[in-house]
Amino acid sequence: MKNIAVLSGDKRQIYANSYLNNNGFCSYIKNNFDFNEDAYILCGTPFSKDSLYLNCDLYSSFPISTFITLLKPGQTVFAGNISSDVTTSLKKKNINYFDFLKDEKVVWSNAMLTAEGLISNIINNTPFALDTAKALIIGFGRCGINTALKLKALNVCVTIYDHTPIHLCQASSYGLNTSTFDNLIECISDFDIIINTVPCEVLTENLLSLVKKDCVLFEVASKPYGINNELVKKYRLSLVTCPGLPGKTAPKSAGELIAKSIISYLERTGENGTQLYTRFGNSRHNFRTFY
Repeated sequence: MKNIAVLSGDKRQIYANSYLNNNGFCSYIKNNFDFNEDAYILCGTPFSKDSLYLNCDLYSSFPISTFITLLKPGQTVFAGNISSDVTTSLKKKNINYFDFLKDEKVVWSNAMLTAEGLISNIINNTPFALDTAKALIIGFGRCGINTALKLKALNVCVTIYDHTPIHLCQASSYGLNTSTFDNLIECISDFDIIINTVPCEVLTENLLSLVKKDCVLFEVASKPYGINNELVKKYRLSLVTCPGLPGKTAPKSAGELIAKSIISYLERTGENGTQLYTRFGNSRHNFRTFY
């Protein structure tokens, strides 16, 4: 069976490795950068935090360009959030890649785990009971939807802002309050909690200047983020950043999601061939039961 080398990182990598091993794959935690005996390399989530260095705790500053030079044609890289520059470089070397954060099942499940972790952060970082709170969620994508529904179940009064009218209609259909951008200036001082899920700056200085001082802001979006930290300091507001929540609050579930997605990829592409079909009863359908 072909080797799956798992680069060490956060706990998701450990649980992904364990799940792969428990399901018949030759997976192991890698402690060096010699990939000559490896068919597959499982990198971190995200693949890189700054577009320059690999997200890996073996070396804090290992260049992505150097990592790619160590790979051979025909190998496959697994990771989350692989940039277009990296995929271009991999293609030039005939190296396969699979970004499991483009797997819709993983993305939705990850959003649910993110929302769950966010609720924990909100409870731990606010001095008031949630059922007395008013929350504004900026963005009604996967993360916004899951967060809004979980907060609503806790009797939080939730308002959604999204620049897309159809998303606001969808929010209304869930029984949530909605606001247009023009209306935010009139109501933003009402909120006890503001959650940003959009990686662009929606909260302008004009809006942040009106946020009440005991409101707590939560940043869930990835870089370049959506809440200006300098403005937060200027107006003496409280900001809690929440990067990589699934890896922190539910690493086992998140790691197993990654492993399941990899197994499904290997099954779809026919890679690792005979061993896969032998282990799972020679049935392609069996793999779909992972989700």
